[in-house]
Amino acid sequence: MHSHGWSDGLAMRAAPYGIFCPGDPAEAARLVEQDGLVSGSGEGIMGGRAVAGGVAAAMGGASPDEVVDVALSVVPADSWTARNVTRARDALRTGDPAALHEAVVVRHYPWTDVAPEAVALAMAAFLAGNGEVEAAVTYGVGLGRDADTIGAIAGALAGAAQGEGGVPARWAARIGPVTGKCLPVVAGRHVLDVADELAEGL
Repeated sequence: MHSHGWSDGLAMRAAPYGIFCPGDPAEAARLVEQDGLVSGSGEGIMGGRAVAGGVAAAMGGASPDEVVDVALSVVPADSWTARNVTRARDALRTGDPAALHEAVVVRHYPWTDVAPEAVALAMAAFLAGNGEVEAAVTYGVGLGRDADTIGAIAGALAGAAQGEGGVPARWAARIGPVTGKCLPVVAGRHVLDVADELAEGL
């Protein structure tokens, strides 16, 4: 079993399961759990379930508050993940961003890739941005900690809610065909072409 069962790795890659199961959060959560069991356990799985379920709900037209409610519904209420998401939502309502850290950040732990923390902060960012892509992502990244993961999850939730048109045009313009510096085999491929290919394969 993976020794870091609380890692946010699954949560970071969970969005496609929600996209695959629009309006069916339970199935999205079930599928992402099967993915996660290959290398993870415990709260890492719960984080993935919450994100996949939330994305599926957003794809089905749920409001930001409903998305978070659905994310909570696909994890045990007594899980660390559920407790942190609930704490983060409550802290957000105080209007004090510092309250979010007080509510969910694991003090004195040297790593920031803690799923219950990252997922809770991302859900809070999604709510703070009222489901808008730019507002959610920038709020999430501004929280620090595992900022790339938090921003990615907040963006996945908001993107699922808003669709491609919700991505700022100036951001979309910066995404072009990949150079292939790391993987030469993908040189010249564009993420939208890959997305179309994946959709055709469904």
